[in-house]
Amino acid sequence: MNMKKLASLAMTPLVVGGIAVAVPIAGATAASAVPSQCQVGKPNENTGFAICRAGTGQVRVKVTCEDGITGNRHFAYGPWKGVDKKSQVACGAPQRYIVALVDYQRR
Repeated sequence: MNMKKLASLAMTPLVVGGIAVAVPIAGATAASAVPSQCQVGKPNENTGFAICRAGTGQVRVKVTCEDGITGNRHFAYGPWKGVDKKSQVACGAPQRYIVALVDYQRR
């Protein structure tokens, strides 16, 4: 029984070490693929868009929608798009929801 505990304890640093090494490598890859020169817009009261003009990677629009009746808010996300492609989303029923804020996410 004691040998099993020792074997288990001996394996713990390998697992921790493997995770510690894997995280920086994954982080470096994601950081190198970020679009830039991004802009957002609101073509009408119910829709938002985002587009990035340079870099690599993808962008998507994140819109904060407000219910004109209750005042409640929710998020709507557009599809992930590459550089020079527009990500666009509508809040829902145009007679009820308005865009309160347009933002974007990059990856």
